[in-house]
Amino acid sequence: MTTALATRDLSAGFGAEVIGVAPRIPLADDQVEQLRRLFDDKGMIVLRGVNVDLRFQTYLSHLLIGEEPLAEGSTILDRPTAKNERFVSNKEPDGGAPFGRLLYHSDLMWSEDVFRLLSLYGVEVEQPTSPTMFVSAARAWETLPEDLRRRVEGRYAIHCQDATHRQRGDGDVLVSTFAEVESIRLPIGHRHPRTGRMLLYVAQQMTDRIDGMDEAESEALLQDLFDHMYRPENTVEHHWREGDLVLWDNIALQHARSNVRVEGPVRTLRKVLAPTPKPTWNAVRQFSKVGE
Repeated sequence: MTTALATRDLSAGFGAEVIGVAPRIPLADDQVEQLRRLFDDKGMIVLRGVNVDLRFQTYLSHLLIGEEPLAEGSTILDRPTAKNERFVSNKEPDGGAPFGRLLYHSDLMWSEDVFRLLSLYGVEVEQPTSPTMFVSAARAWETLPEDLRRRVEGRYAIHCQDATHRQRGDGDVLVSTFAEVESIRLPIGHRHPRTGRMLLYVAQQMTDRIDGMDEAESEALLQDLFDHMYRPENTVEHHWREGDLVLWDNIALQHARSNVRVEGPVRTLRKVLAPTPKPTWNAVRQFSKVGE
């Protein structure tokens, strides 16, 4: 007999809090089916006040995108923690993004091997803490005004590891430098590779320019797209507490955060990516230093 999970929408367009999921392996088949449907529909699932270890976080992260982490021969749950466990933290040694404000982005948006899901778990959180903010690129495309839609029709954007040049006067924004900058050219109207939904695929932190336009024209159009995408009514803020597990579609959603200070309250979040990116772990670790 299937028992429906209790859920609460986080906004009119995306995100859902799920109540009643016990963090055990394996989850019941009916719960797996419900959670996968909910994740594809809402793009983000939040569990609050749960005691979650790395193994369950990794299990659920892969499960939601259709992978079978308990399949015979799978090593997903048994990889060394050095390759799975890393922290976004202002206190943990070698913690990623230990300070600063992060602009809206999807992790590894500049890579051909962008991963499909990102999850964070509140390991140690002191109040007051900086929230993580989310927007839906799918909802942004669906609500794109016709004049903007005509302006981006057939256009491509160039995404790179760091495109915060337009914010360099803001001392709170975390600005990163890379010895070799990777980039990718993709349609602004980009189809999600798994769900098929159309996305408005530009981001403050990762989109460098619009291909084929001069700098002034490109910046003007990007700013109009950002003004549409990041309107306050389109955002969801997650205010962290210990025991929060947030899992989201890293392609369909973008995330950002307000300023974090090294000397501020403890903010340590455990990060899991699914599936495991193909680039070398050194490259992934390098990026995780600057991304939520």
